[in-house]
Amino acid sequence: MGQAEKEFRVEVEAIGHVRHKNLVRLLGYCIEGVHRMLVYEYVNNGNLEQWLHGGMHHHGILTWEARILDSGESHITTRVMGTFGYVAPEYANTGLLNEKSDIYSFGVLLLEAVTGRDPVDYGRPANEVNLLEWLKMMVGTRRAEEVVDPNLEVKPTTRDLKRALLVALRCVDPDAERRPKMTQVVRMLEADEYPLREDRRNRKTRTTSMEIESMREEESTENETKVVDSESRLAKTTHG
Repeated sequence: MGQAEKEFRVEVEAIGHVRHKNLVRLLGYCIEGVHRMLVYEYVNNGNLEQWLHGGMHHHGILTWEARILDSGESHITTRVMGTFGYVAPEYANTGLLNEKSDIYSFGVLLLEAVTGRDPVDYGRPANEVNLLEWLKMMVGTRRAEEVVDPNLEVKPTTRDLKRALLVALRCVDPDAERRPKMTQVVRMLEADEYPLREDRRNRKTRTTSMEIESMREEESTENETKVVDSESRLAKTTHG
């Protein structure tokens, strides 16, 4: 018996002894050559494959009382199934996921909610296949308001839209250390003001920062225009 098979048996047998009402019970396993099969108890609400813990996508956000698979299953395979487009870029280098990786995935989900698009859609034109790259291009060319999902019954205000996009861009920063904590994300989404400006001296990634600056400059220009228009109307009223 090889080392890999020993580790597999030890981990699976340990998992088999875990009992919890929200944990799908592992009933047994089968090893035949290079193939391995885990046998779980029956769970309703669809095919279990659709709800595997680790398959990050918006369809996997459960609205009923959740029952998850054991965390050990992520060690049996080195791939993260069904997550292309949601997983942080550093995963490709390290194979490890952490809190900052979750922040990245949340940012993608936020963009998906705003735009109504999948993270990767090969049915779209070449420059729109990758949601994140397309979004950055739209923001960089000051067309942020065109990214809103046309099927939304209630359109967000310009201010709410820009706040959501700014937060999402902070979350999907290629530099994991620059991503905010979830508590900060919540505060930024709920705040009346726009997300806090990054310290330019500490920036390691320019692309995301440039998109954020573009949105800030656009907002500043709009505010200046409103002030000038207001002053002009006030002057006309006074002289009139």
